[in-house]
Amino acid sequence: MASKQRYVVASVDLDKSRDARLHAARELLAGERIDVELRRWDGRPAQVLVVGTETSASRMAVDTALRSGIPVVRIGRLPWDPDSVRSLDLYAEPGELSACLRERLDAHEPAPAPAADLLEPVAAPFLRQLLAASESGACLLERGLFRLVIDLSDARVHMLRRMPYPALIGEALAPNWFVTPLSPRRYAEEFAQDVTASYPLESVLWDIALAHEAPIADVAPERALRLRAWPLLSANQLPVHWLLPLSCLLERAWALPQLAQATATPSLELERMYAAVLASGLADGDAAAAPSLPRRAPDARAPGLLSRLARRFGLNLGRGQ
Repeated sequence: MASKQRYVVASVDLDKSRDARLHAARELLAGERIDVELRRWDGRPAQVLVVGTETSASRMAVDTALRSGIPVVRIGRLPWDPDSVRSLDLYAEPGELSACLRERLDAHEPAPAPAADLLEPVAAPFLRQLLAASESGACLLERGLFRLVIDLSDARVHMLRRMPYPALIGEALAPNWFVTPLSPRRYAEEFAQDVTASYPLESVLWDIALAHEAPIADVAPERALRLRAWPLLSANQLPVHWLLPLSCLLERAWALPQLAQATATPSLELERMYAAVLASGLADGDAAAAPSLPRRAPDARAPGLLSRLARRFGLNLGRGQ
């Protein structure tokens, strides 16, 4: 390693002593022009994972790391798995740890520059990872400490840990969601008893769309889109400026530029809204982004709803004709 290069080493379940030795090993590597960034394991890409005490969190981290090709180093009294995890003695010195890390870093490309770490949310969203795994049945999704099952047959999300729902929504567009298709039997035998909470997939997708500034699906501006049914959210959960455009889409199909003009809604906001409609399978027609989600019947439209909303906002919908 002639020039200084940057790598990421993640860690989980290290006590103060082992964590201090890992920091000392990083300093030794810095003297060899190997720049190592240490971070707590959160499922993001890394060149090496270092684990300590064996807990449910570290076991999941090891499983996730090995499936994504990240080498694992264990500092502990007993080997974890000699074939897949390199185990060092509980009292391994920093020099031994730095040598072990160097061997694994030599076999990997350096981490990208910080700017390259920025996620482009539409590149690997939660929904696409899910639908890429299976068109029906159930899927196990894992990322860091998150474990959940999506049952596409009844379009529900089952949480397998008591994780805060807002935290799931915040992580939904993050990279490295690992998807495992599940047979009905395996789900019933291994996971059904661990479900702590369940949510309609449609409402989860709308919550994700509302929580993130980037669209959760691709939107073709020239495509006319019509809303088949009102989202599984109460009106007070939606931004006020989305109510009129959604009501317009419930009435008939609109292309995004025409709806932006007719409702005086910024195009970027409509793009987020259109993406939510497509991702949740609520778009009328055959081009919805989530064809495997069960299709709900169209809503019965309340008489005069569109006209009342238009008058309330002082807008002329005739301009979009």
